[in-house]
Amino acid sequence: MQKSTDINIPKVAIIGKPNAGKSTLINRICGKREAIVHEEPMITRDRKYYKTDWNGKNFYLIDTGGIDLKSKKKINAQVLLQAKKAIDESDVIIFVVDLRQPVSPLDEEIAAILRKLDKEIIFVGNKCDNINGSFYTEEYLKFGFGYPIKISALNGINIGDLLDEVVSKFVNLPSYTGEHDNKEAMPPPGICILGRPNTGKSTLFNTIIKDERAIVDEVEGTTRDSIDSIIKINDKDYKFIDTAGMIRKKGKGKDLEYYSELRTLEAIESSEISLVLIDSTTGEVSNQDIKIIETCVKKGLSTCVVFNKIDIVDKITLDNMIKMFELKLKFYNYIPFLKVSALTGKGIKNIIKMIDTLIEERNKIIPENKLNNLFKKLEKEDTGIYYKGKRFKIKFIKQIKTAPPVFLVFSNMDAKRKVNITRYIENNIRKNFGFIGTPIFLKFKY
Repeated sequence: MQKSTDINIPKVAIIGKPNAGKSTLINRICGKREAIVHEEPMITRDRKYYKTDWNGKNFYLIDTGGIDLKSKKKINAQVLLQAKKAIDESDVIIFVVDLRQPVSPLDEEIAAILRKLDKEIIFVGNKCDNINGSFYTEEYLKFGFGYPIKISALNGINIGDLLDEVVSKFVNLPSYTGEHDNKEAMPPPGICILGRPNTGKSTLFNTIIKDERAIVDEVEGTTRDSIDSIIKINDKDYKFIDTAGMIRKKGKGKDLEYYSELRTLEAIESSEISLVLIDSTTGEVSNQDIKIIETCVKKGLSTCVVFNKIDIVDKITLDNMIKMFELKLKFYNYIPFLKVSALTGKGIKNIIKMIDTLIEERNKIIPENKLNNLFKKLEKEDTGIYYKGKRFKIKFIKQIKTAPPVFLVFSNMDAKRKVNITRYIENNIRKNFGFIGTPIFLKFKY
């Protein structure tokens, strides 16, 4: 298993102490809210990759957690590890400081680390929102990086100058070709890993991609942003997205967990496959588990329920949980289950096989003659479906879309909101043509 990367596209890491404005700068460069921005420091904990371009030149931005070298907390040590990995794999480094604040010991320690590197360093002074404001520019000259490029990530001031400087560094890179990639390649299927907090999503994500990209810790809500990684398995590309745990929140606005849930929903929107993780050790099926699955079905994702942590749960508890799920998901009985241990790797190969199956099923095309012959045969053999004494009949049916499959049904009555009719059609399609794990959508004309 190996990562699929664009080896000739430069990587640019954004480094700085907590709350220096790194995520705001990411959002400004990418032109949309990619990274979570919040007043609380240390929000960006994992390293994230964003492909962007400037003046026809592609590059990856690597967003990292704020570096806090003094912290003794385990989670902050892991953030530091992520930042070091980003530094190691980057070609160019943007060192961001807050010019409104005097030089801190942490700024000095980061500068000392960067001075030892044989890499292109771009020194940036952020939060210069007012040209006449009071800044500590002269203090930062002792770092040896020269005068910082003064920017305001929040207001977009001098971002163009910064990007000009970034792309000018690419010509010095041995692997850079200077070419803009204009080829329209089919994007790899997006697979999002979902579930309540602390179900083992990040552990599964790391096991699959064979790299400590997502921080794993025993505190609920560790993964606050969604992070993705494109990997190659058996000569096929897949994009795995690890998301913040979905948990119902009443608060909105600036609530951090609210932003994380929004990002999870965005990950669902951009995915085709969902792996919904269940913590087998809880011995229960929550309404939130069902809500997550319902959200995936509503958004058209092919779904597999994955019972995790089977290495530390007894067979009776696991079997009872599966039976509970089957009862609660009786209208989604086409959704498959898998049993794995993300920690030990048991059952992981079955996940990849299942993903391939789901991709195949959601892209399946059923010929019109087979569909129409099926329902003509059923009309003769079945007692049929009736509404207000009138028998429902299909005049013609055809598949009009894949991924997910959509069928257009011409009938003798308006059946759009008649659940018994829609289930009759869907159940017979599934019985004869499959569509494992994949929602089916029906459109009616009469």
